[in-house]
Amino acid sequence: MTRIALSRPIQADPSSVALVLAGPAARELWPRRSDRLIGAVAPQRPALAVAVDPPRRTGVGFTARVQVHAGDMLAGAGRLTIVPTSGGAAVEPAGCEVRLDLEAGDEVAERLRRDAGRYLDNLAQLSRERSSAA
Repeated sequence: MTRIALSRPIQADPSSVALVLAGPAARELWPRRSDRLIGAVAPQRPALAVAVDPPRRTGVGFTARVQVHAGDMLAGAGRLTIVPTSGGAAVEPAGCEVRLDLEAGDEVAERLRRDAGRYLDNLAQLSRERSSAA
């Protein structure tokens, strides 16, 4: 087993990020396959897909259980945590940090790390856009 720990700062309040994760976007933000090989050259690997439980409040932040599947098999599991941060200057807006901690099988760890990083990037972008639109 391989441990994967990633985090991203997001310029949106924690409840806004939790709201994004409570809907279908939690699943849809996972990156589409970019490593598809032609089946005649190499065997196809099933696409990775994420399932995120609705975030639950934990003190001042939120947490959610995360499972990543490769086809019908569990490829990795762990926890996504949203914690508030405060801006260093009065003019800098407060936001949050999103952390994703997963344990994955060694055979998919590198692929899962790459896709999980893209997932957090997508979550950060959508959360900023929705926060700015409000």
